[in-house]
Amino acid sequence: MLQKDVLGQDIFLLGRPGPLRRRLAMQFLELTNRELEFVSLSRDTTESDLKQRREIKSGTAIYFDQSAVRAAIHGRVLVLEGIEKAERNEHSLEELERWQLVRVSEDFRVVALGIPVPRYLGNPLDPPLRSRFQARDVGITNY
Repeated sequence: MLQKDVLGQDIFLLGRPGPLRRRLAMQFLELTNRELEFVSLSRDTTESDLKQRREIKSGTAIYFDQSAVRAAIHGRVLVLEGIEKAERNEHSLEELERWQLVRVSEDFRVVALGIPVPRYLGNPLDPPLRSRFQARDVGITNY
């Protein structure tokens, strides 16, 4: 995990259901003294749950940054648990340019925690998302 972090690469920990992957990620972050933002994904998680949420305050709509945006801007580690529950989503180049995205911090990393699909229930990772990671199998004997 440290090698991936030093190389500026994201991490995907793959293993059986249970707390082992999360525990390993948290220990790594504690040892490297890194701040984190945590998101537990479900089938009901939407894009706005990851990016920005609109709230009405004193009759005015205000947008609040969510975990993924805060991690990207402030150089924290984004821990995504249950990545196999994310739905596939592809956007065109025109859509991405129209969104005028903000550059992320050099220290921003993603640690994704998932289970093998189709052995367990879930969705295979979207090819653009899958290409971001090299998976590491976290088995009981690996810990």
